[in-house]
This record gives sequence, structure tokens and C-alpha cells, in this order.
Amino acid sequence: MRGILWEDTAAEPPLSAPAFAGEAACSVAVIGGGYAGLSAALHLAGQGTDCCLLEAGSVGAGASGRNNGQVIPGLKLAPDALEERYGDAGAAVVETASGAADRVFELIERHAIACEPDRRGWLRAAHSGVALASVEKLARAWQARGAPVDLLDAGATAQALGSDFYLGGLLDRRAGRLQPLAYCRGLARAARAAGARLHEQSPVLSLRREGGCWLLETARGRLTAEAVILAVGAYGERLWPGWSRTYIAVQSMQLASAPLSDNLRAAVMPGASAMSDTRKLANAIRLDAAGRVCIAGRGPLSGRLDAGVVRQLQGGLTRLFPALAEAAWSHAWPGRVAITRDELPRLAAPAPGLYGIVGFNGRGVAMATALGRAAAAPALGRPAGFPVVPSAPVPLHRLRRPLLAAAVSYYRLRDGLGLASR
Repeated sequence: MRGILWEDTAAEPPLSAPAFAGEAACSVAVIGGGYAGLSAALHLAGQGTDCCLLEAGSVGAGASGRNNGQVIPGLKLAPDALEERYGDAGAAVVETASGAADRVFELIERHAIACEPDRRGWLRAAHSGVALASVEKLARAWQARGAPVDLLDAGATAQALGSDFYLGGLLDRRAGRLQPLAYCRGLARAARAAGARLHEQSPVLSLRREGGCWLLETARGRLTAEAVILAVGAYGERLWPGWSRTYIAVQSMQLASAPLSDNLRAAVMPGASAMSDTRKLANAIRLDAAGRVCIAGRGPLSGRLDAGVVRQLQGGLTRLFPALAEAAWSHAWPGRVAITRDELPRLAAPAPGLYGIVGFNGRGVAMATALGRAAAAPALGRPAGFPVVPSAPVPLHRLRRPLLAAAVSYYRLRDGLGLASR
């Protein structure tokens, strides 16, 4: 099997931005060329701010070019729970989360990004009676706020998915899917057109405060900035002391089939753009524009391709869609995402003038785009419109690998018992 599907199918070409070299200065430096960093750069440059973005590899090399491409609004807590959790800032959090998918599709349209957008909704399917009650409660909470969220019974869920495996579900019509790497490259093109200076193959080797400004050093140059946005997700562990201890990097694995026949393509998820279910160790499933079925799930702790995990993903898919048992598999690739302890994203200020964004917890296409935009405001000394919270470390972070292994076993047991994940 080949590697990352999205690299083979992206209509948006690579950016080919030069490596950073020499001495330069800017108002705001952005570290990281994924959704969050590029969204920040786009909004900064669009306001006339002198912005420079440094990416260690190529644009979209991390999670932004490897994910399943599901554009899901909202967070894993219901809107009422978010308001209770964030207090006075709760309404802003709900507004940001609720409108996150809208902003993605607005950017696609405004900047003519060729990323195969498909907006027929995301289906969260209930795998047990307990989970169904949780889904019903969440659907009603969003419906009470006027969101286009439909509650589906078992028959309607089967019709939308082409599988009778589930007891019901909710269909969030704000959501959709896209080609994730193409979207990332399109954001980069838009940011550069707005005036942002973008540099690939420019890993930041040191970041420190010096003389009232920030100094970023690369192998070939030095950049001075008044403020810095750290948007590296789970791929920048050593840039700022303690930052990597505020999240846990977990591994994912994805498979993609060869294009399905017309009959199979019509039978798999005919009524939704994408789906995932209510298990804690859930799989995310979608088709691409060519009719390939793509499934994402938990990867091995090693982060390397693992035949056993591949078989698990294939088995999970064929349980839902038995007709895919003979599907040919063309691509498989690993990746990693940053998970926070409470499964909520963070916009933090670990030092004066330094703003970090992390923890999209599987909803990075929409929420990273939204929080990149939100981070641009405090970097300019303006209210963020999203709470800037402390970057507290995860307890027992040094033991994360054995704890992750134990957690996977625990959640597998919960999933088997039919207990609900939020």
C-alpha cells in the first residue's frame, strides 16, 4: 500500500515557500504551517499586520495533511455544559464552536480552494442504548439553539449510512468533509496572497524573550517579533518549556480503499458526508470525491504502520458494510494528534506575548481554523473572543505511554459494555 492518500490526490499544488534565511523582523511570528497557524496568518495579514510564518517541514506535513477531513462543528461537551464550564466566556465558546464549520466553508468559497468540499452533514451513530440517550440529549440541546441538527431513529440512521448496525444517531447538517491537505494548501495560498510571509523547511531551533521582543532562531536565520503564535499541535515538543506537557500526543492510523464500484459507492453513506460513532475508541469514516472509502482510528503507540491495527480497521469497516469485505486497499498512513485532559481545545498564553493553540481532540479542521483566527486578536493586543486559559500540565505526563496503553484497554472494555462517550 502507498502512503498518505491526500498527497496523491490534492488538487491544490504544494506551496514551495523558501526556507527562512538571514535577519528579519515582523509584528507577529507564527510557528506551524497547519490549519491553526495558517488561519492565524491569513487573518493577521488580512488586517494589514506584518506576519511571518515558519514551518518546520512543508505546509500540512503534520495532522493538517493527514487527518480524515471531517469538518465538525461544536465540541465534545453540549452547549449548556460549555457555558457552565467557561462561565462568563461560555457564550463566546459556544458561538465559536457552533460556527466553526461555517467559517471553514466560507473560507473555501471566498478563496476558491480546490479541496472537494461536501456539506451533507456528519452523522454521530449510537452503538448502544446508553449511547443513544446521550445522543438524543445532545441533539435536543443544539436544536433548542436553532442548530440544524436532526435526531434519527434506527431506520433513518440505516438509510443515511447504508448500514443497520446502529440504534439511531444525530445528523449535524452544519458539518461536512473536504480534502484535508488541499484545504491546508489553499489556506497557505490565501495567506500569502494577503501578504503573510511564509517559509517552509524552517524549523525553529530556539525561542526566547530578548529585549522586550521575541527572538526565533532557525538554522539559517534570526527572526524578531513582537508576539508569537505557537501552532504546532502534537508536532513541536521542545519549542517552549513545559508546553508539551499540557497535552498528550496520541497516534492515529488511516486506511483508504481503491475507488469503489458505482454500486458500492452508492450504498456506503448515501445520506451523510461523514460519520463516527459513540464509542470512545471510535472510527471515523468518509468517502472521497473519487469514491474511495477512508477510515481513521486509534493507531499503535509506536506511531508506525502496524499490520494488526490495519486488520482491526478493516474488520471494523466490514462489520458496518459487509459488502466491502473484498475491497482493495490502496493507502495506509499514521499520524498523531494532541489530546487535552478534558478534551477541550486550549488558547493559552504561557508567557507574555506568546500564544499557544493546541488540543482539537479529533475536530481539528473546524476548530483549528477557528482558534487560529481567535489567536490573531490577542497577538495584536485585542480581545480574543475566546478564553485565554492557563496551560496547566497533564498530571503524570512522564508516564503517558503506559497510561495510554492502560486507557486504551479500559475504553475498549467500556465500548464493549455499550457505555457512552461524549
